[in-house]
Amino acid sequence: MTTQDLSGQVAIITGGGSGIGHAIAVSLASRSVRCALVGRSATKLESALSTLATPGIAIVADITDHQTHTRILNETRHVLGPVNTLVHAAGVFENQPIEDTTDELWDGILAVNLTAVMALTRTAWPTLHSTSGQIVLISSIATTVHFAGDAAYAASKAGVDALGQVLALEGNEHGIRVITINPAQTDTDLWDGKASPAVRSRMMTAAAIGDLTAALVATDRGIEFSPIKVRPTQDPWKTGD
Repeated sequence: MTTQDLSGQVAIITGGGSGIGHAIAVSLASRSVRCALVGRSATKLESALSTLATPGIAIVADITDHQTHTRILNETRHVLGPVNTLVHAAGVFENQPIEDTTDELWDGILAVNLTAVMALTRTAWPTLHSTSGQIVLISSIATTVHFAGDAAYAASKAGVDALGQVLALEGNEHGIRVITINPAQTDTDLWDGKASPAVRSRMMTAAAIGDLTAALVATDRGIEFSPIKVRPTQDPWKTGD
């Protein structure tokens, strides 16, 4: 398969301090992409930054505060250059039955998982237009495989899938490609207190999703993608625990 050389390109990665976001940064940096890691914890971001093969920057920001989005773009451009790839990997997950799903819980999950994705993309759109850039949306298998207690999370990720399809249509005329990935259970800190160590050991690794994402970003730009579903070979919940 024909691939592109990503050397010297610039990526913004939300949720870059841990989990899938960090793993994507590691894989992109191994391809000489300069990464701006965005998150709320300076400690996590600096720790993640130290693991990258190509120098990048840490930007402390709460992406639900849309006033920070212009700053994120400006800091990245000033230090690293114009953005070629915007990766939306930040996410929150809470499992609650519908009767316990408060307005605050619902609004909080959608604010991070969906609304901030739209707003940051809107801010970055002119730059991505000028660089013929790419947008990566880390969605979830929960958009098509439904679980009890998942109302807010599933709704937010279904919205991400729909948003991605619209962005792909609008971006096509500007040379912007959208890649939506729907991972199933992946061992990240989102599962802290929600799954046993045995179950988590059978989940996919964040590194595997990071490597896949970087490979997709590097594919021939003449290829477009529908949402890509990725799952472990066996259901972690149904194997002996």
